[in-house]
Amino acid sequence: MENNNIQEYFTTYIELLDKIHTLGHEIDASVIETDIQDIIEKRSKYKARMHRVRNKLIMALKDEGNKYRVYNALAQKNTLLSVIDGKLEFNEE
Repeated sequence: MENNNIQEYFTTYIELLDKIHTLGHEIDASVIETDIQDIIEKRSKYKARMHRVRNKLIMALKDEGNKYRVYNALAQKNTLLSVIDGKLEFNEE
């Protein structure tokens, strides 16, 4: 597996995580029930997509072995990724 895929998967994962977080705030701020339902549906779609991306990321990291360095755009710094007991782990450098 190409190493670039890990960075791409991670970047997509972080972007989806940010969108889900933002939609959560929109749900909290919304007072119109139809708006809330639309936002909840959108957030559910992002969560499903994020789950698929996370699984691809875990598989790519398993192929790599140890911790893998990626750039985390939300934190604006590098992060070490690894898979421990089948779960994605984030660690600071």
